[in-house]
Amino acid sequence: MPDIFDPEVVGRVKGLAVRSLRLVENFMVGMHKSRLRGISTEFAQHRQYVSGDDTRRLDWKVFAKTDRFYVKEYEAETNMAVRFMVDTSRSMFFKSDEAAMSKFEYAATVAATMAYLLMQQKDTFGLVLFDEKVRAALPVKGSSGHFRNVTEALSKASPGGKTDIGGALLSIAPQIKQKGLVVILSDLVDESERLGSGLGQMSFLGQDVIVFHVEDPAERDFPFSGQTIFLGLEEEGRLLCDPRDLRNAYVAERKRHLDAIRELALRFGYDVEDLPTDARLDEVLSGFLSLRLARRRRR
Repeated sequence: MPDIFDPEVVGRVKGLAVRSLRLVENFMVGMHKSRLRGISTEFAQHRQYVSGDDTRRLDWKVFAKTDRFYVKEYEAETNMAVRFMVDTSRSMFFKSDEAAMSKFEYAATVAATMAYLLMQQKDTFGLVLFDEKVRAALPVKGSSGHFRNVTEALSKASPGGKTDIGGALLSIAPQIKQKGLVVILSDLVDESERLGSGLGQMSFLGQDVIVFHVEDPAERDFPFSGQTIFLGLEEEGRLLCDPRDLRNAYVAERKRHLDAIRELALRFGYDVEDLPTDARLDEVLSGFLSLRLARRRRR
């Protein structure tokens, strides 16, 4: 049976709405079989067991210490407003021979799937498409009709100009009226100084931010050999060289750039997570849920 979470399989499923539906349905089946239960609730307190209580909520650790039965009580979580910011710059549409999807297609799949998962959990979500400008902005809602609008906007996106995450954050800031979570999906081909201004504005507004660094396996592994022409994906020009002469400098510069962005994000208490396009989608969803729950507890 095909592994629905394998990017090679995911990429063959046509239509973002259908793709995200299948991913979430299979993910939820796997989660119900595991010990992960009650993802829409948080532990509040213990109280003594009374006849008729659900025995699955008994806390056996407390029983071992007190010799009395106590059950765990939970409180419902408030809705979380999540804004997905998806980079549509020219470099995001790069796809190496080793990859199943382009960086943008993978990011769009992740955003649509997370949006569908949030809709199932009664949370709300919005979408921003950007390169050097904001190209589309859908408000935060939670209806199935809104989900269709999100997947349609992602499906119609086309390659744009350069990446300017900071500018996009500053542009949408006036539209943000409530605290929530901003999820940025980008290959981070960006200048860190302007990004700092945008992240600072989000911090001022009380927004949580997760930055997903989307990367093609070839960008990570640099598997090139023989005389190769490298094309700058955001107007950096052409370079003909032997990759062996370039590899060490490329790896060092890439690490320096990403370390600078991680350090910048950390100043505001934000995370930067690697998101290679060969990562399994169930692992991505599990990681997103874990980050989302951790942020709820900090609110």
